[in-house]
Amino acid sequence: MQILPFGIAAGLAAAFFSAVSYLVSRHYGNKDGGSSLRLLVFAHVLMGIVCLPIAWFLRPYPVPLAAVWLPPLVGSSVTYLLGQAAVFAALKRIDASQLAPLLGLKIAVLAVLATCVRGEQLTGRQWLAVIISVAAVAVLQWPRRHAAIKAPWATIGMVMTICLCFAIADLFIVALIDAVQLSGEATSAKAAVGGRLRAGGFAMAATYVVCGMITMPLVHYAAGGRRGGLFPAALYAAAWLASMAGLYVCFGLVGAVLGNILQSTRGVMAVGLGAMLASMGWHDLEQPVDRKTFVRRIMAAVLMTAAIAIYAIPM
Repeated sequence: MQILPFGIAAGLAAAFFSAVSYLVSRHYGNKDGGSSLRLLVFAHVLMGIVCLPIAWFLRPYPVPLAAVWLPPLVGSSVTYLLGQAAVFAALKRIDASQLAPLLGLKIAVLAVLATCVRGEQLTGRQWLAVIISVAAVAVLQWPRRHAAIKAPWATIGMVMTICLCFAIADLFIVALIDAVQLSGEATSAKAAVGGRLRAGGFAMAATYVVCGMITMPLVHYAAGGRRGGLFPAALYAAAWLASMAGLYVCFGLVGAVLGNILQSTRGVMAVGLGAMLASMGWHDLEQPVDRKTFVRRIMAAVLMTAAIAIYAIPM
């Protein structure tokens, strides 16, 4: 069977389209003061419309009790939107090639949540991974005298907010998938895998339907009396949904551990894409950097990937 190669390809595709979505957000979000909000709102309304028939097609039989699946669905949608809003705000201050590796700090946030909230005991190897992830941030940001980052402490606060929101959203998504999967029947291992994939697909689609419903009342305000904005929103929505589709396929085929490792390569991909676009004159996406800065960004992205691998892979 070719499950492993296909799953790896899906994970790498998810990382690539995630990096692309950050570049699209930075490009269109920096054009004027209101375009970032328009992009966020319009894109999620479009994603909600696209995901509505998908959620209907993948809906579970029988439908779980609302008390079981509704709280995690609302929780994942709200925390995800808060994280996305912080992403758009951060991309006004920091290059996409810097932000993508920094989002790997979610592993540190998850470690703290697992220890303080869920009462889990982390191993020494896992804490080492957390330390390495912090070291990666230090490598990325040092020295700062040539870095074009507005208000670095505010930026770090935004990054930590993003990581916290996305980590909580991940916990809600897992709870939602579990609730949906338990409502179905799995008579064999193959059926169980298929049920997990179907539950994950429904969870993803339902989450974006709710996000679309939440953001739809903001369309008039986000438009700000201006016309247009649908084309960049459609570009962002396409890239982000492609990333999420690849991520859920990857999780279903090769598991969440390898999937998270593969997704962490978005930092390396964002660095490479940013450097390529900057060399082509797209300075609104990435500022040109010298060789030392570029090497430092690559080192930081590789360290972050190594930290996630050390934390996630069982020994």
